[in-house]
Amino acid sequence: MILGALLEFVLGNTFPFVVFGTFGGFWFTFGATLTPSFNASIAYAPTEPLTSASNPTFMSSFAFFQVYMGVLCFVYCIISIRTNIVFFLIFLLLVPAFGCLAAFFFGHGANPTLLTAAGALCFVICLLGWYLFFVQLLAAVDFPLNLPVGDLSRFVKGASERKKQ
Repeated sequence: MILGALLEFVLGNTFPFVVFGTFGGFWFTFGATLTPSFNASIAYAPTEPLTSASNPTFMSSFAFFQVYMGVLCFVYCIISIRTNIVFFLIFLLLVPAFGCLAAFFFGHGANPTLLTAAGALCFVICLLGWYLFFVQLLAAVDFPLNLPVGDLSRFVKGASERKKQ
């Protein structure tokens, strides 16, 4: 995703650049935090390195990372109103997915239903992402099949379009 962000930057696509860069950084950080050899949680239980990731203080601090991503996805959801329905739905569903993850970590893993709900939401998000990917690939090769994505730009006018009126 970081590489995709850099390529979007080269193309001049600011919004996808920021989104790909943010999520690329998120996945790097998320993966590194949960990788035992990085010892990200060792400060919370230095005498118990094998169980430090399940330490309630660590889990609560890790929940703030999910809250941040949820707030950021809410901002992206508002911004995506000018793109298409599929992109908007991806960000709209990411907000409660990160909310469920944050609640799971704030609750110290006591309610696995929250993790299941976050996984279900992320599954739907992945389906939407694959659909959008498929639509863009079809358009890239000028395939005669055009699948709808629900263009929203005609409903929400941009600031430069309003000045012309």
